[in-house]
Amino acid sequence: MSEIGMVERILCVVDKCLRSQFPQDFHKRCMYASFGIHRLLQGMGYKPHIVGGDFLAFVISKDGLDVTLQGYGSSTEPVSHFWVELDGAIIDLGTYYLPIESSYPACDMPAVFWGKGYALPKGLKYVEATRVESSEITCLEPHIQEKMKPFLEACVARMAKPLVKPKLGKWLATSPSSVHKAAVKGDLWARSIIRYQARSQG
Repeated sequence: MSEIGMVERILCVVDKCLRSQFPQDFHKRCMYASFGIHRLLQGMGYKPHIVGGDFLAFVISKDGLDVTLQGYGSSTEPVSHFWVELDGAIIDLGTYYLPIESSYPACDMPAVFWGKGYALPKGLKYVEATRVESSEITCLEPHIQEKMKPFLEACVARMAKPLVKPKLGKWLATSPSSVHKAAVKGDLWARSIIRYQARSQG
């Protein structure tokens, strides 16, 4: 299995476990998602890192008329979002979930496994504020530990089972070429990202 295929499978597993354990607000559970991704990668011999910071991404309306930068968190939270880094690459489900609570009907967005060799497109912004020093759940607050333990166990158990559809969404944002390929196929988000990038460089 390629590294991209492996990450797609992990994201799919974590997504299913989030939806199962947190059906009402799975899209807001970025800390759980990051710990789940981290645990599965670690179990495969990798050395990922959980990162906290600020995150913004272009969200495009389904009719293509509205385009805004949106993110997670609030002014009262020290860290608005968590994601995972693997050898410098960003792995995140946050983009995939962002349209769910958009102020307008938004088009689908891909999850991210953006390689460190490529600059992020102008429509994606990750600003690191902290790194979680330990992925051991004993370092978390008790009320989070209570939910994190069964969640991680579910991720590990589901990862061991075959998946009927080991992909998340239509595509995974991994590089400028992945965005271009999606745009050629008609993906509205990818097309808008490319247009904005071209305008900002013009």
